Amino acid sequence: VYGVALFVIAVASSFNGFLVGMAIAAVTTTTTTAPGPLCWPIHAAMSGSITNSLSSVATWTIGYSATGNDLGEINKKLADSTKAVLAFLKDSGFVETDLSVQPPSLHDTSMDEREKDSPPPPERYRADQAVSLRTSKVDAIKPALASASNLMVSGVLLSGKSEPNYIFNQVNEIKPAMIQEATKNARIAAEQFSRDSQTTLGKLRNATQGWFQVENRDAATPERKIVRVVVDVEYEIN
Repeated sequence: VYGVALFVIAVASSFNGFLVGMAIAAVTTTTTTAPGPLCWPIHAAMSGSITNSLSSVATWTIGYSATGNDLGEINKKLADSTKAVLAFLKDSGFVETDLSVQPPSLHDTSMDEREKDSPPPPERYRADQAVSLRTSKVDAIKPALASASNLMVSGVLLSGKSEPNYIFNQVNEIKPAMIQEATKNARIAAEQFSRDSQTTLGKLRNATQGWFQVENRDAATPERKIVRVVVDVEYEIN
């Protein structure tokens, strides 16, 4: 007796909150022995996705530095820069509880290796410090990022890559709808295969949830996420 296994890739997508779906089916043949009526498995491997999902949290670290030969002056420069960065972030709509000042680090450039007879750098010390932001006001990040160059007008010597990071932590909230839509798409595909093969679709034998994947929608809008889930579902056909 020859059995048939149907593998269905069902994709559920959401645009502005509305789920839509499609399915692609492939058929493979297996050999089984079944007494009485034939009962063949249909395997549906489903991928559901929700697009245009706004991140839940954004983090942003603004680094700055100060150089010189007098540690007291360097410390004052860092203090002034810290005050300017904090004021900038508050003016951008973020609250003080979302901000944290990181401890400074100091580098003595006179200790660096250099060629023989090369003079030491004109400024011996370089100090670096940063202010970190963690906020749920994700939409406020881009306007603040666009105006961050104003900090240099205030005398802040920006350093490092000042790129925000966006985090999506609402998978548990969207999981039921994603799994439901993907399962529905697989059922539709299985019913279509059953009609085309002139068989009867039977009961659901097994369902297994796979992995969830969260990634940026694109490079221009990293705050928007695409979420995917893969689920394996097995039906019987008679």
